Amino acid sequence: MPSVDAQRRDSEELWRGPGAVVALAIAVLLLVLAADVLGGYRIRLGGIMLALPALAAVFTGPRAVAVIAVVMMPAYVVTLAENHRLNWADAPVAIATAVVISATAVGAAAVRERRARQLAQSRRVTALTQQTLLRPLPPRLGPVELSSSYLASDAESTIGGDLYACALVDGRPRVIVGDVQGKGLSTLEMVLFVLNAFRRAAWQRVALPDLPGFLDDAVRRELELARDMAHESGDSTQEPEMGRRMRESFVTAVVVEVAEDGGEVRLVNCGHPAPLLLHDGTARELPSPEPALPLGLLGLDTDPVHVESHRMEPGDILLLFTDGLVEARDGAGDFYPLTERVGSWAGHAPEALLDAIQTDLRGHARLDDDIAMVTLRRSTAPQAG
Repeated sequence: MPSVDAQRRDSEELWRGPGAVVALAIAVLLLVLAADVLGGYRIRLGGIMLALPALAAVFTGPRAVAVIAVVMMPAYVVTLAENHRLNWADAPVAIATAVVISATAVGAAAVRERRARQLAQSRRVTALTQQTLLRPLPPRLGPVELSSSYLASDAESTIGGDLYACALVDGRPRVIVGDVQGKGLSTLEMVLFVLNAFRRAAWQRVALPDLPGFLDDAVRRELELARDMAHESGDSTQEPEMGRRMRESFVTAVVVEVAEDGGEVRLVNCGHPAPLLLHDGTARELPSPEPALPLGLLGLDTDPVHVESHRMEPGDILLLFTDGLVEARDGAGDFYPLTERVGSWAGHAPEALLDAIQTDLRGHARLDDDIAMVTLRRSTAPQAG
């Protein structure tokens, strides 16, 4: 049996479909015709009929608009006759006007439908691209259980710059959550650079304190390579853009690494919101007293990257997120109180925890930014194998 949500969606589609628009237009047409005929010579409502194809073009496709126009024409002729305008002086101009309006409405509906198809195709490509980049995290990695979520700020928005990924380095789970400045295709390229560098660092077993510098260097090299390729191809329009991106692009990120037994979590923070550790019904921030600069700006700082260590008990959950979560505002302008609310859900399974946050967040505020969230829970069950 279909669910309630599925039935509601089917009902909404039924009322929004071309058949519903045609039926509504014909009903209005008949009402106008009846009022015009029964109202006598003093009431002239026939002109309202000309608006029906134009209005229908906003909501449905060219075929439905054409049907409405075809049905409208004889009804409009009847109103001309009832109003004593079906003569050689008035009728040619009135009928020609109706034909022009109808043809224009059909053309406008065709253009709108074509653009709607193009937009739908673009959205499908965007979704597939983002799904390819942000690969689903495994449900378990070493001693921790993982779950992830990505919330787009708006169905109409372009590709966002939030990212996450995981890797296993010498038996230690490692997770990155980051946020690239900006939106659009250039941001998507930066996401690709960071994720590729993160995975390459795992293959090369780069130590956690050296990871931010490794990522920063890799992203810089990718941007330099793209600039050189634009120069060699003779595309002079791309070179200034690449130079600007090399100067201005940066990525905030937090990387955590969990010990093989799950008892210790080490993290480096590069200008990113502090993770939350959920333990025994409470939520505690894990701020870094010496956060590093965002990736892309590390060259401005000569100090070594500071690594923080924290204890994780069995069942504890570490919540990583991007700034869209804590910067979401309600109607009064208040930020979403994540730390105050998330502690009550500390006993939830990772997926249920993310679902609870999403539900509560949408009830609190309208999203103005994309949000990525990842949870790591130290498993209470022994590892398989």
